[in-house]
Amino acid sequence: MSFLAGKMLRGFLPVYPKTLWVDVKTFCNGLPFHIVFDEELRVKQAGVSIQRIVPGLQTMGIRLDQYFSTVHPEVTLTISNVRKFINSQFVFRTKREMMPESWKERPMLELRGQMIWMESLECMLYLCSPLLRNLHELEERQMHISDIAPHDVTRDLILLNQQRLAEMELSNQLERKKEELRILSKHLEEEKKKTEALLYAMLPKHVANQLKEGKQVEAGEFKECTILFSDVVTFTNICAQCEPIQIVTMLNSMYLRFDRLTTVHDVYKVETIGDAYMVVGGVPVSVSTHAERVANFALGMILMAKEVKNPVTGNPIQIRVGLHTGPVLAGVVGEKMPRYCLFGDTVNTASRMESHGVPNKIHLSPDAYRCLKDKEFEITARGEIDVKGKGKMCTYFLVRNVTAQENEILGRPAKETDSGRASYQTLHDDLGKGSLQMTCPQGRITT
Repeated sequence: MSFLAGKMLRGFLPVYPKTLWVDVKTFCNGLPFHIVFDEELRVKQAGVSIQRIVPGLQTMGIRLDQYFSTVHPEVTLTISNVRKFINSQFVFRTKREMMPESWKERPMLELRGQMIWMESLECMLYLCSPLLRNLHELEERQMHISDIAPHDVTRDLILLNQQRLAEMELSNQLERKKEELRILSKHLEEEKKKTEALLYAMLPKHVANQLKEGKQVEAGEFKECTILFSDVVTFTNICAQCEPIQIVTMLNSMYLRFDRLTTVHDVYKVETIGDAYMVVGGVPVSVSTHAERVANFALGMILMAKEVKNPVTGNPIQIRVGLHTGPVLAGVVGEKMPRYCLFGDTVNTASRMESHGVPNKIHLSPDAYRCLKDKEFEITARGEIDVKGKGKMCTYFLVRNVTAQENEILGRPAKETDSGRASYQTLHDDLGKGSLQMTCPQGRITT
């Protein structure tokens, strides 16, 4: 019989050889997972791999249902039920009590495959594969990938699932690393903000930014600014009678309050040396209200000082405050612990106003008075005094801001039941006590 090339074969009839050209050993090795059993479920033949896992199958003639239970279909394992569901996929599970001792703690092996009835032999052929999904399940049963025939798709399924699991694990690792990097980046940003906050507390922001960029900061001249100096009255005596830790505690309590006030009134803290506290308005950013800002800050200092106790007497400490207005030169000096410093006679004069001041009073130079006399401040004249290195000067005392309440000066929320006038009036009375006879030209002054 001959057929034309390319024609579809119709009425196909398979051709079988007269003799089966496969020996028993090759068949059992080539199909390592197969079982042949008769109508009484007695095992006649089994593949080599399943024999190794279930050694009982090496004893020919044993019953199949002694070693296996049916998982699917859910029927009793009999030859009639098998033939009834012969087109279904059969899943067998090994019975734990029939397995060797080494298998007692392992998961049971499941086999999945098809049934083929061999009429001439009156036997059933169960062609199956181990029901495994990944290498982990293979290892749990102490099996090897070589136990599965190369042509068995189960081997490819295990390797494919293993690759998928590896990719998922890699993806999870990447996600974890990504999350770790996000957290580290967040912590780094927080630490960066802390570092910048510390740097900005030591130097003006624009100066600090220039230094971070590696640029040289040029000194700048400011035509007018207001400088404040303050110190603690009888500080030397207090130091002589107290432990060092008490001095540190007192100064820290005072400076924390003053530092908060610099934020409230937007003035720049230059430095502290011992009990001396130096502040400037109009530097490093020029503003026209520099004198008013420093004046309000000074009023707040007097109020805040009343909250700090003298460790010797237990009474509130007393401070002297001096203000002067004039031109300065400002710039950064040094590389290690660089400082933003002010230079010029204005600094010296402001220091003289503080050193020649009176406890719990705000001492103004003539130039500071000139800037504040037409503002909303109450000022009293001190008179003409001899200032070291400056000669005769007509100076003044700042008493209060006539339009601001105490809470406004201190940067605290106003209370409905307490307008703050009472305490502020006390400050007014304290600052007004002992005013000297005026010998200066009068501007907007009260006595």
